[in-house]
Amino acid sequence: MNESILTLAIEASNPSAAGSTPGVAIGRVVPSAGLQSDLRAYDTGVELLGVELFRSTARHDDDLLPAIDRLWRRLVEDNVVADRREIGRVAVSVGPGGFTGLRVSVAAGKMIAEALGARCVAVPSASVVARRVKAELPRPFAVLLASKRETTVATVFAESDSAPSRPREISAADLAWLGVVGIVADGFLPESIRAEADRLGADIVEPEFDPAACLEAAAGLEPLDAAHLSPIYGREPEAVRKWRELHGLG
Repeated sequence: MNESILTLAIEASNPSAAGSTPGVAIGRVVPSAGLQSDLRAYDTGVELLGVELFRSTARHDDDLLPAIDRLWRRLVEDNVVADRREIGRVAVSVGPGGFTGLRVSVAAGKMIAEALGARCVAVPSASVVARRVKAELPRPFAVLLASKRETTVATVFAESDSAPSRPREISAADLAWLGVVGIVADGFLPESIRAEADRLGADIVEPEFDPAACLEAAAGLEPLDAAHLSPIYGREPEAVRKWRELHGLG
């Protein structure tokens, strides 16, 4: 039987979205064998030890490392943990999401993993959201994140135990091709896509970004070396696009 691994989870991918509770979680996770669906229940293999939410989500007031420190100190005081070197994995919600939040989360995750000799787990933010989707939402469903202008980034979760689709940028015209009857999307979803979902009769619910869900989703994913941890943007970052335009590179 696999032994549990003390795991730190970071969820700060979409801090400005309604239903977002940026923060960190620590728990003991029994890794599942191989890659599996993020919709399966891992409750028997995940022991949540604690959660600490950020006290501020403002860009100029980064609370990620202080939140980790507060949570760790609380768990030490409760005699739940003792040595930071016990942390064997650092799970990071890697997007799609906000450019700044993802870069800060990934950089912090890499730094902590390197310092502790831990491995990283790249958890798609759509899989974090999927862990908290209510059973009443019709299946299959799509998680739509990182909406900008008239597009959004879609990840489809089927009814079976198969892995979710790769995230892809779509517009309203592409929605019907996804073949979904349920949608999880925040208030930034373009009105054109929202209107098309209504025309198709697809139910729309708000996403929930939960650090504990990030910890749970990490149980079914393979770890990787810290150097290979990177964000999922779903599209070219806005800063890169503006830089290209500024320098006349198309």
